[in-house]
Amino acid sequence: MPTSTFNIRMDADLKKGVDDVSKSIGLTSAAAFNVFARQFVAHRGFPFAVLAPVPTEDEFAKEMDRVYLSMRDGDVVEHELIED
Repeated sequence: MPTSTFNIRMDADLKKGVDDVSKSIGLTSAAAFNVFARQFVAHRGFPFAVLAPVPTEDEFAKEMDRVYLSMRDGDVVEHELIED
């Protein structure tokens, strides 16, 4: 079967993580991505749940601070209340 090259860009820390985990289970990163690609095709999508990460308490607090400061500074849009 002919092969093809697939180039992707990713964060250097993520690549190191992929390399490290792949090596720890006896695979190259390319082999790990081939496993993923085969499963992606077989499942006709992701072979696992893709969920938004749950923010840490610190991340949540920072976001609430950002929203509060934005509102305090008048960066808001009022909307009409829609009632059933």
